[in-house]
Amino acid sequence: MSHDLALLQLFINSLVAIFLLSIRSGNLLSNRILAFYFVIFNLDISNFVFIHFYSSHLNLEMLRAHVSALLAPTLYFYVRSVLHTDFHFKARDWAHTLPFIIVILTFMPRFYLVEDTALKLQINNNLQPSFEVLFVHILIHIQWATYLALIFITIRRNKLTILNSYSDELKLNKQWLSYFMSFFMMGFALALIRNVVKFTEFQSALDVITPIMMLAGLGFSCWILWQALHKPELFKGISSQLEAVRFPTDNKKISTKQAVAILAKLELQMQSQQSFLNPTLNIDTLAEEVGVAAQDISLALNHHLGRHFFDFINGYRIKAACEMLASPDSSEKTVLDISLESGFNSKSSFNTAFKKQMQITPSEYRQQHKNTSTILP
Repeated sequence: MSHDLALLQLFINSLVAIFLLSIRSGNLLSNRILAFYFVIFNLDISNFVFIHFYSSHLNLEMLRAHVSALLAPTLYFYVRSVLHTDFHFKARDWAHTLPFIIVILTFMPRFYLVEDTALKLQINNNLQPSFEVLFVHILIHIQWATYLALIFITIRRNKLTILNSYSDELKLNKQWLSYFMSFFMMGFALALIRNVVKFTEFQSALDVITPIMMLAGLGFSCWILWQALHKPELFKGISSQLEAVRFPTDNKKISTKQAVAILAKLELQMQSQQSFLNPTLNIDTLAEEVGVAAQDISLALNHHLGRHFFDFINGYRIKAACEMLASPDSSEKTVLDISLESGFNSKSSFNTAFKKQMQITPSEYRQQHKNTSTILP
């Protein structure tokens, strides 16, 4: 069963990799990194398909297993490239290959450089757990745990940066990336269980755990392929070239007097120019309009108002929407019309933001005010 599942997964992964490499627009580097991930993953599971070949070439079999030490760094670079379209590799990024190099060097004396086939088979088949095998298993799982933590920190930091820089809800639409990482969390948990069981007396359970891992991996590959075919824009570049907005941990601060002055300028701009009606308004554009540095606006909002730029702008949009929903003059307008006129770029984002602030839906708010106006003399 594992053989058939691995063969199917090899085929689907290859299709996804070819698709990603064939795209000639958008974030090419991001697509190539993900394609590289699938190539490495195919190598990692190829032993279930090419059993006889690897049993005759033990050095290649071990190298195949060790290449998996590149999976976690590749995933990390992919997420970074998705969140930052100006991402590019630097010389220091080669340091991420260090775990792979350590793994190779660990097996060099008693495996790669020896001719003793019996010893190689003993180590490769885990007939008697060796220091090398135990060390590498521990190292790889620590590596995965570390990189997964780094990835979630990177995603969270990116979200905070967007909240401090943009008012466009679509910039925050990284739900697919959350699903993407959930698959890896599940895969990491299964791999951890499998590798723990491998060194216990319950090795027969591997016959159940391994197919489950294969099915999970197959599901992930199918999901990626489905997304690629039905939502190709996800793989054609996600705009994330953000103006660097410092976080509260930075040293720069502004006084309460400065913050009050900045907030007054913002209030005047919202009232007189209604900048919030621009659905793609960002902190840099607003900074130019009011003549205040973007970083100072962010500090004033975060430290002295306790709000992100995203929520600050949406507050004005929802206020404008409430006035239209309650006005008899707008009774012919649909909720979608009102959402667009108040600065939102979609009905779904409007409904989410409105319910978050008002605790009821736009339709319920309109109905309440319609009933109120009906009973008035």
